[in-house]
Amino acid sequence: MNERRYTDRLFLLIVLILVLEGCSNYKDRQVIPPEILPEAIIKVMSDAYPDATDATFQAIEKEKLYEVYYKLNGNPFHAALNTKKILSVYRMYGAVPDSMRQSLPSRSVSGGVADVYKEPVPQVNEDKVFHSKYTWNNSEYLLTWVRYKPANAIKYVIRLEPYVKFSYIIGKDELHTLPGPVVSFLEREKLRFSNARVSINANNEKEYEVNAYTASSTSYEFSFNAPGKLISTVYRAEAFYYHIDEYPEKIQNFVKGSAFASLKILEGYKFSDPIGTGYVIVLQGTNENCQFNFDQDGNFVNMSYQTTIYR
Repeated sequence: MNERRYTDRLFLLIVLILVLEGCSNYKDRQVIPPEILPEAIIKVMSDAYPDATDATFQAIEKEKLYEVYYKLNGNPFHAALNTKKILSVYRMYGAVPDSMRQSLPSRSVSGGVADVYKEPVPQVNEDKVFHSKYTWNNSEYLLTWVRYKPANAIKYVIRLEPYVKFSYIIGKDELHTLPGPVVSFLEREKLRFSNARVSINANNEKEYEVNAYTASSTSYEFSFNAPGKLISTVYRAEAFYYHIDEYPEKIQNFVKGSAFASLKILEGYKFSDPIGTGYVIVLQGTNENCQFNFDQDGNFVNMSYQTTIYR
């Protein structure tokens, strides 16, 4: 259940403010009644970060999923957790450093504003990942830099996706946590669930990127929204398009009026299923590509984008 709703009078999201002062007993230091924060959440946080201070919890799903802003050794962090474990952690930096501003997206998506710079931790690979919120064309995106090690000719791969606050991965043993329509879809199609990336957007709604495979081990990706509506997949493609004029007129007009009008179609199709129908178009230009998703009526749903910066 989404705990975040807006009214003209107040913000109804439960905000649990804690003053920790270096103590791992969060419950004793709460400003509000202690019974509001589940014991399991307190235990997960105190076991993982007993030295955390200045923690502020927010309920994403009451009794199930929370986010927390806190400090370690004076440095700000943001984490997601459920009643069993920490799901994801980010080191928060605030302003984007000058070194990264020199590597902001250019070409078709230039001119945006980047802020809320952060780094997922820990980073175990040599290729490092950094994030920022990127506001472009009146929409908010999650900007991701993948910085390759010096031996690679590629300096950064840069991606834009619809903005989310945090993401985490679930495995086969957590299939039951997906929305009912998603589970039913996988069962109906006899698809074997591999994993899913669960993302929480600015409205505290879940979005799902599901990976599943057939009996012949062919892997497919599926995008679903919070209720479990299918947003995008090539698995249910029923028609393929090779020119923009083959799309419905509403989609044609949108693409031709966008910053990507000069790009060529790399792939395009219509997918159809009882839990979701829509159109996908992948455009490619010089060292850049983007994907548009549209619903069955040709309305724009979202966009993702990728480019590369070489040394």
